[in-house]
Amino acid sequence: MRVLPLAGCGIATLIALGACGGGGDSNGPGGSSSGLTARVDGSSWAAEPISVGASAVAGVPGGLVIIGTETATLVTLSLSLFNVTGPGTYALGVGPTVYGGFASLSDGAGPWSTPLNGVAGTVTITTLSGGRVKGTFAYTVEPGVGNSAGGTRVVTQGKFDLPLQGTVAPVPDNQGGSVTATLGGKAYGAWLIAPSIPVAGGVEFSTTSSENALTIILSGITVPGTYTLSTTAPTRFLIVGLNVGPPGVCCWGVTGSPNVGTVTVTSLTATRVKGSFSATLAPDVGKPATTPLVVTNGSFDVGLP
Repeated sequence: MRVLPLAGCGIATLIALGACGGGGDSNGPGGSSSGLTARVDGSSWAAEPISVGASAVAGVPGGLVIIGTETATLVTLSLSLFNVTGPGTYALGVGPTVYGGFASLSDGAGPWSTPLNGVAGTVTITTLSGGRVKGTFAYTVEPGVGNSAGGTRVVTQGKFDLPLQGTVAPVPDNQGGSVTATLGGKAYGAWLIAPSIPVAGGVEFSTTSSENALTIILSGITVPGTYTLSTTAPTRFLIVGLNVGPPGVCCWGVTGSPNVGTVTVTSLTATRVKGSFSATLAPDVGKPATTPLVVTNGSFDVGLP
């Protein structure tokens, strides 16, 4: 598994803007004089101009931090992003092998942060040029270590329009990615993607979230196309496991029969594979799962080692 180096500023300090380039005094547009606003648990929130800032993170490909504090409530919001390649929508609640990042909220009761479920929220960047970053965000956070209040917090209608300190480092083509799907009617988003090189050649990558795991193995493929799932050579697997719920409730797609579905590869290069997938997977023999799992809306965009 390849994990991005966080030279000059680790993940733990990405949310501390002062440690990675300092804050800024912004008076740009964005709903307040600070350029950073939102609704927190339904109430209006606006960062003070002196507390707000947006900064590229040196040494982190696509690394970007946005942070601000509202003095009256002592509520601080932050977005810590990696693998940002330009304008677009990025997932929150993901790690450094995925396009996106994580978000947090803190006040006197302690910290809250996005869980690593891949679907905790999104940030949409509409402008990332000319020394400025602009966009919107929304997310749900859970209590962190030392939190005395408990419960979840919800941030909606977030907006930012800020001067950007520094230059966002470019993202190599084989770095970062996204894997999403609907598993049994529930949204799945990978927080971690681990590509590997199959023994028989082709494409293989494993993904996980705090709730599920999903692996695709396509042996012996060299060109784009639609490939049918198969347990015989050349093997073509879509494997799903469940990380939450009753103990041992998993898994689908390996030994069960029949597994019906396809994986469509739309683009395949030495550094990246893109495509889609859907299937009905039989429960694996000897596992507690007893009914088929329906997988729909599958999509992948994965950097290759």
